[in-house]
Amino acid sequence: YASNRTPDVARAAVAGTGARQRDVRARSVAPSSASASGETSVRLSSSAAQPMVGLGTWQAPKGQVKAAVKAALEGGYVHLDCAAAYANEEEVGEALADAFARGVARRDDLFITSKLWNDRRRPADVRAGLLQTLKDLRLEYLDLYLIHWPVCWRRGTLLQDDADASILECWRELERCVDEGLIRSIGVSNFSEARLEELIRDARVKPAVNQIESHPLLPNTELVRWCQSNGVAVTAYSPLAQGGKVFVDETVVSIAAKHGVTPAQVLLRWNVERGVVVIPKSVTPARIAQNADVFGFGLDADDMRRMESLDADVTTTPSPWSDVGPAARRNKILRPLLSAVLRPFFWIVRVDVQRMGRKGFISWAWSRDENLD
Repeated sequence: YASNRTPDVARAAVAGTGARQRDVRARSVAPSSASASGETSVRLSSSAAQPMVGLGTWQAPKGQVKAAVKAALEGGYVHLDCAAAYANEEEVGEALADAFARGVARRDDLFITSKLWNDRRRPADVRAGLLQTLKDLRLEYLDLYLIHWPVCWRRGTLLQDDADASILECWRELERCVDEGLIRSIGVSNFSEARLEELIRDARVKPAVNQIESHPLLPNTELVRWCQSNGVAVTAYSPLAQGGKVFVDETVVSIAAKHGVTPAQVLLRWNVERGVVVIPKSVTPARIAQNADVFGFGLDADDMRRMESLDADVTTTPSPWSDVGPAARRNKILRPLLSAVLRPFFWIVRVDVQRMGRKGFISWAWSRDENLD
């Protein structure tokens, strides 16, 4: 489905979006506010301003993610969402360095997020993981660093719990990294209300963001409202529900036709209306530009009511360790089963997810590796 706007108009719109994002960083709306007013960023509890639309890099393959980041920055994007586990931060770093060198973007104008993987919960591992990400992205600091999942695994393993590590201990180290200027804001991802409530109670620095799966098929409305009412901004990953049937849903298609936009733009605007940041992933320049062009129209109350009918409690998250939403029900059986099956494997082999696709990703459990010591 193509937008009714001409290509020139669409390009102008995305460029304007980038300009507006730069201009409103200091006058952003509160996390609980919808963005129907045209504001393009959300004020975090850390006082930073997070742009409402960013480029997601999950499942963006090597060889393509650099071009995608280049297209996004040239099109006016100022928000990039990354993670060590995506195995492409080195390439994102190349694109950033190139953009800075060519004057396409300035570091101070960008908002860059990354995430700490599940086997890095002890203080030394937290710091090492952050420093590796900064090295890969070629940055001196991150705007936002998230605990990727609310789990604590033994270093070099998958689904093997580390009884000597904790989320709070990890958080304390992240707070120290904020004090040192390595991170501007810290937050979490895939945290339930109960887990967030516990962390907020003990934290010195309040979590600024909870990044969760949220799209019309799985709106996570109660969690979104709880976070926003407690001063925690929400970022939606998989905001397009990975496309497919939702793009041809009769309700979505009719609302798109009403506003002269694409179904994808309707899905993104739906979350923006709720005050939720969106980070759609694409490696196609035209779609990257289109995904950012969601500030030239708004969904009215009737549109929002109609979109509610899409809620099907359907997740796109395959992670067997997730304990939120519909995945939690499935994983009550799957998670302990996989943990038991994998346990003997990690007596022999260890994996370093942060180096996925690079030398050192897989090694013998008894071999010495300074990155795992």
